[in-house]
Order: sequence, then structure tokens, then C-alpha cells
Amino acid sequence: MIWRSYLGNGKMFPYLLLVVFAAAASACVEPESGSYHDAATYKNPIYSEIARKSFTYEGPLRNPVIVIHGLLGARLTDRADGENVWGSFSYRSISEGEHFAKLAHPMGLDRPLNELRNSVEPSGVMDYSAVRVMGINFYINNYDMLLDLLENCGYQPEVTPLPSNRHFASMFIFYYDWRRDISENACRLAAFIQQKKTYLEQRYEAIYHHRNYPVKFDLIGHSMGGLLARYYAMYGGKLLPGEKHGPRPVTWAGAKNIGKLIMIGTPNAGYVDTLLELNHGLRLVSAAPAYPKALIGTFVSYYQMLPDPTCRAVQYEDGSPVDYFDLRTWERYNWGLLDPEQDIWLQRLLPKVTDPAARRKIARDHLDKCLVRARQFRKAMLPDKLPPPPRGLQFYLIAGDAVLTNQAVQVDRKTGAVKVVKTETGDGKILTSSAVFDRRTGNSWQWQMDSPIPWRAVYIFQGGHMGIMNSPVFASNLSYILAGIPSE
Repeated sequence: MIWRSYLGNGKMFPYLLLVVFAAAASACVEPESGSYHDAATYKNPIYSEIARKSFTYEGPLRNPVIVIHGLLGARLTDRADGENVWGSFSYRSISEGEHFAKLAHPMGLDRPLNELRNSVEPSGVMDYSAVRVMGINFYINNYDMLLDLLENCGYQPEVTPLPSNRHFASMFIFYYDWRRDISENACRLAAFIQQKKTYLEQRYEAIYHHRNYPVKFDLIGHSMGGLLARYYAMYGGKLLPGEKHGPRPVTWAGAKNIGKLIMIGTPNAGYVDTLLELNHGLRLVSAAPAYPKALIGTFVSYYQMLPDPTCRAVQYEDGSPVDYFDLRTWERYNWGLLDPEQDIWLQRLLPKVTDPAARRKIARDHLDKCLVRARQFRKAMLPDKLPPPPRGLQFYLIAGDAVLTNQAVQVDRKTGAVKVVKTETGDGKILTSSAVFDRRTGNSWQWQMDSPIPWRAVYIFQGGHMGIMNSPVFASNLSYILAGIPSE
């Protein structure tokens, strides 16, 4: 009776037992480092001692990295007068004819695209850009955070002096003229890699006494830069063949120089915004004026990122496909460069050509060459026979899935008007399915991914096309891919 009365008819017994158990446990167990039921998320990572040691390592076992930017990602400068042609943006720069003409890819009759050049050339990667609209400056981050991340992971930038504890550069930036043919830039990438490989071979021999060390690079390609890197891996420094020649066989000639090929937001299956911008112009930010389609239409690389036909992303109202790689389609609907209203801009691009008919002839010729090159590029990236890549080449993908992104457009058969009819998950520019190159898109569905790219791993983050790279989760995963996963 006394026991029951003291415990209130036994109702307090479980609580007293818990208190006794907790007191006993506290006397023999170390303080907790965390809870099994901790449901919180944390903004920043805490890198382990193993990771920090990996970041400080300098030696031949760590592959050096090459960063390859995407479309619009390099500053362009006129070497003749030093003018900044691309890198700071204002309405004034759009309205001034001479500046505008410099930014366009040169056009000319009866000359191949790779021979059409002017004095404008790439002068550096776009770490950030300044946009001036109505007297207000907007600063946009581009690649500064990615470069800072790599430096924090222990990669020594080529462009900064070597500190006392470093003996060679291990981070290189390949900046290129993003207006030009992707295969043409792959030839430049091949020469760039050979140059850096020779430099590192010499340093390794001097420091470690390794003669002719088989240097491999980890390539990090954002957006179009991933396409460029993948083309280089497949074909090395070879131009796309001419129109009258058959497809070039996949040799994996560039793979001998690559360990890991990491693509970030890369349009492996193309993206429909290319067709929209070729027909409406390019607007960098919502408040800024659009760069007109006459200018955008001169960029050879734009056409090479049109959606792969297997995606069935461009159709008429009845569901039949639109052949947007055929010049006749563009002529029928006066798309892009062939829009008569664009002649006012063509006058600025071709100031020495006074006859409108002559300007249209040049524009038509340029468009035809761009479309031919685009068909060849698409065929090269998804050939009928794709031999497996050599052992040692690892493909990684980082893509976004948090923004509704244009997936399909419909073309009015009578007028040629193009409108978006479907959106899907992506990063705002590139669909997740395009980055993966999932061939189930537009075709019969199956349970597992069907991609021609043999991915070692795919990482999906919630971010926009550039914002993917600004996440601490991105930093943790990229650093682990580079420093934690062994190369083969």
C-alpha cells in the first residue's frame, strides 16, 4: 500500500525508471556528437582530415585540371585596338554599329567557316560580368566561384605566381572563341593540352625524376564546354569532315590524355532555347535589351546545340517533325538571319555591302554552312557505331532539376511561328534529360536510363544553369570526384 501510494498508483514508474537509466548512462558514456533523430540540414560542409590532406598533396598522382567554359563564357577583345567586344554589356554597345559588327562571326561567300576570321579573339574566362541597363550596373557571377573552389581544393592556378610550397601549376583554363565551330575549338583544345602536358612532363622530370610521365588531365566542362570536351575525347584534334565526306570514325584519340571528364549542365542532347533565341534574339537579363537574331544567327556554335532530332522537341501542330537542320525550312518561314526585318542589323554586320539582295545572299550562304555543320556535329556526337571508350576514361555528370525548362516547341505550319508547348525539369536552360542524354525522351519509355554516354556517376543538384556551381553541396561532391575517387 505504501509503495502504490508513493508512486501514485504506479503511473510515475516509467518516468522514474527513465530518470534512473539516464543518470546511470551519463556516468559511463561520452557526450553525444549528434542525434540519430537529427532532421536538420546544414549549409556548409566540414572537410575531413583525409580530405584536407588530399587538398594539400602535390605530386604526379593527382591529375591536373582543365576548366572549359560554356557559351558566352570568354571575354572577346579586338587585338587591333584593344576594345572589349564581349565582357561588359550595355544598350550602347548594342546600338553602336562598329562594335556590333565585331561581335558577329564573320560571314563571306565561297569560304569555309574555319577561314572566316577577324581581329577579335578570346582574352580570358568570364569570372564575372557587368551589365549596365538605364544607368544601373548589375554584376553577374560566372566562373569565379568554380575557380575559387578548385583553388581551395589545392589546385595551383597557372595565372598566379607559385607560392613557396608549390612547384608547378595544376589548374589551367581553356578559354576559346565560343562563337565558332565546336570541332574547330576542339583542335585548339588539343594543342592546349599538348602544351600543358609538355610543361608538366618537364616539371615532373626535374622534381621527381620521372621521364615522359604519362600525364592525364581531369577536364571540367560547363555547358557547351562539356560538348567540346566530349568531342575532343572522341576525335582528338580533328575538324568535322567536309559536307561531301562521310562521318569520321570515333577513335577516342583524346581519351589518352583524360582521366575524368566532368560535365556540368551540358546539353548533350541539345536544347530548344537555341531555336527560340535564333528566332527572337538573346536577352542576358530580364531588364536588358535583346541582342538581335541577326547577330545570334552568325554564331556557328548555336546551331550545333539545336535539339537532337531523336528528342522530337520541335513539331508541327499535327505532331509531325520539323526539319530545322534544313535550309529550306528557314527560307520558308524567314527564320533568323533570313527575316527581312533583320536587314537593318545586317547593314551593321556587313557595312561594305550596300545592296540588300547581296546582304541576304551572304546571310543565306552563312546560314546554310552553319546548318550543314550542325548536322555533321549531331551525327558525330551520336554516330551509328559508337565503340566503347578505352579503359581509364571516366564520365561524370552534374546537372540541375529544380527549374521548369523549355522542352518542346510547336511550329505553326503556315506562319512558322514558334511557341513553347511543354516544359520539364532542368536548370532553366538545359533539361536534366538532355544533360544525361536519356534517349527515352521522345521515344518509348523503359525502366532504366538509356544513354550513349557510359556515365560513371550522375549527380543532380537544385540550381540554375550557373547557380549549380554556387552550392556547397556542389563543392563537396566535385571535390570528392576529383580527390576521392581513384583514377584508373
